[in-house]
Amino acid sequence: MFNTVQIITSSEKNRLVLANIFKNLGADAVFSLDLNDTLSIFEKVRPKAVFLVDSEDPPSEIKLRELKRIAPFLPLVVLLKNRDASRAVALMKLGAFDCVQSPWTEEELRPVYKKTLNLDGTPLVIDGEALEKKKNALVISGILAALAVGMAAGWFFASREYNRPQPPPAEIRLPYSHPTGIAPEGDSLVISDWYTQALYTHNASDFSIKSVASLPEETPAGLTASPDALWLQTASGVIEKRLKTAGLKLLAKIKTDRADIAGICHDGLYFWIAYNNNTLSKCLPNDSLTELDRYPYPGKKIAAFACDTRFLWAADPGLKALVKMPLGRPDTLLSSSEIKQYSRKSLKITGLASKNGKIWFTAEDNGTGLVFSENEPK
Repeated sequence: MFNTVQIITSSEKNRLVLANIFKNLGADAVFSLDLNDTLSIFEKVRPKAVFLVDSEDPPSEIKLRELKRIAPFLPLVVLLKNRDASRAVALMKLGAFDCVQSPWTEEELRPVYKKTLNLDGTPLVIDGEALEKKKNALVISGILAALAVGMAAGWFFASREYNRPQPPPAEIRLPYSHPTGIAPEGDSLVISDWYTQALYTHNASDFSIKSVASLPEETPAGLTASPDALWLQTASGVIEKRLKTAGLKLLAKIKTDRADIAGICHDGLYFWIAYNNNTLSKCLPNDSLTELDRYPYPGKKIAAFACDTRFLWAADPGLKALVKMPLGRPDTLLSSSEIKQYSRKSLKITGLASKNGKIWFTAEDNGTGLVFSENEPK
């Protein structure tokens, strides 16, 4: 069936919980006790996706490796027993399609389940006899080696005939669902996520994850960068200044006494805070963020906020546009450029950044974290 999923867990309690959740999602769930059990019924079930519970024998790393050998395009989702962003990133680097943090709920699993159904790829299927022989690693290695040689040859000749550069995707799906801010850093992009309470550093060219920094005591609601530091906006309204090092050493913790912050940014000289009441605050970037002036926002509503050395920027859902303002006159609307993604009613822009003539956005859409960019409007 098109909605069949296979679930690997040896725990009766987990089976009962997950059976109820997937039943409510409209999925036909088939359970396996372990990897061998999974392989023995894999051909008969032909699942749309496999969900495997972490911290059971054999380890998830082995399950991912073996299942990837048989069905390299099949979505493999790991159900984590503990909230651990570093663990999730490590498993996704090994081939996991996504990771679901604990506790598992219908609300958390629904967007991931829907994403697996929407995949265009078709799993590579090996017949039942071959699956039985899967226990012999040498046989499988030989099969895969032959496939690899054939595919490599095909790719080689096809590339000679049709070697055309492919444009980058207009939108990139993130391996986490709740991004809140974005900050360009050299050849990287740092993105904050409130649910996993972490900062993810991506390679700007292919968006692979370079590193992840967990912040278990904070809920990041926004992010910006200055030449010497990362500035983190928390859900409680506290703004933190941290070193750009692996440990993100805390330099200052500034209480604003306001939780209605729409965004923060650093223009290279001054620090700016945008509030949900359409107020823009210009501050000194010191340990108390001394306010110098305050301006009315010239648009309708601020969803995300950014600045560079020339302009202030705001994603405005009221205007469905990117608003551009001069640093010297923030209460003046220089231009309003349509953001096409706002045509999707379910999309919510959550982060904004400007660097080198490019505007970066983070967003949520039906439980999916997204990042996209466009050239700076004139």
